[in-house]
Amino acid sequence: MASTTAWYATVLQAQGRSDEALQWAERATREAEDVDDPEQLGNAYGVMAWATGALGKEGAEALMLKALEAFRRSGNRVRQGLILSNVGGVCYWEGRWDDAMTYYERGRDESLKVGNLVNAAMASMNIAEILTDRGEHTEAESTLQKTLPVWKSSEYRYFQGACHWMLGRVSLRANRLDEALSRFAEAKKMLAEVGAEAEVQDVDARVAECRMLKGDADGALALADEVLGRTESADAIERLKPQLNRVRGYAMLLQSDPFGAREAFEASLAIARERSDRFEIALTLNALAELDRLEGVEPPEEMVEESRSILAAFKVRALPPVPAIAV
Repeated sequence: MASTTAWYATVLQAQGRSDEALQWAERATREAEDVDDPEQLGNAYGVMAWATGALGKEGAEALMLKALEAFRRSGNRVRQGLILSNVGGVCYWEGRWDDAMTYYERGRDESLKVGNLVNAAMASMNIAEILTDRGEHTEAESTLQKTLPVWKSSEYRYFQGACHWMLGRVSLRANRLDEALSRFAEAKKMLAEVGAEAEVQDVDARVAECRMLKGDADGALALADEVLGRTESADAIERLKPQLNRVRGYAMLLQSDPFGAREAFEASLAIARERSDRFEIALTLNALAELDRLEGVEPPEEMVEESRSILAAFKVRALPPVPAIAV
């Protein structure tokens, strides 16, 4: 019974239905504890942690560590490697990128020790995500390219699509926009085929950013507004709101609408603060500071310092590109 309940919770979370997944995972933990089944207890705690983190709630790391301990009790080293990587994911959500890198590397190494190339490749993709956000584009690209043969040979279409999506993010951050759009198109095709709706929302959000950077303000606004108005994958949309509103703000600046831009940037910042998403906070603070300068006002020192402090803590070497705005 516990195995069925835990699996159902996993499916719900994969669909982005985190609230429901959390309820079913909690039920699975009770069922697993009743029969002293550490394997299913590990599965249940893992989903609970995944859903908790996706909802922006506290406690995801503690739950993931409970999952790790359960799999140690059951002797499942394959799942231990995966959970170590998942703890890294929680640390990443919480803005602790150095801790995340350490866990990702431990998860990759543990997976390689037991010969699980798929889980090792998943950990490598997570490492590449941090490298991308830090602006280390060459190393991120190389890391991702090394995982592609694993996804092709295993015919794991979801992760093959996810890898193209992440390669698209590398191209976007490196301002290679045509290449980014081509990679996003390939990613969206694969992810849509396997029903990965949450990831499709992210792809469309990045396409909107590409349009904005190419100077297509109308196209960027239209797509950003469409994604924000979607009702499917609500958790994914919520996570994307800071980025989408920032795209809207820059697009409005391209349309010579500084008032609309400020409103969009402030909405982005408010949501990022509510979610404690420090990287998004820093990027939007930079956008607001640039808007101040465009309007001939020196941005508040505390705003500039907060952004600088966050980016230094995350070891960001290069910020994502922004459009050139005429004064």
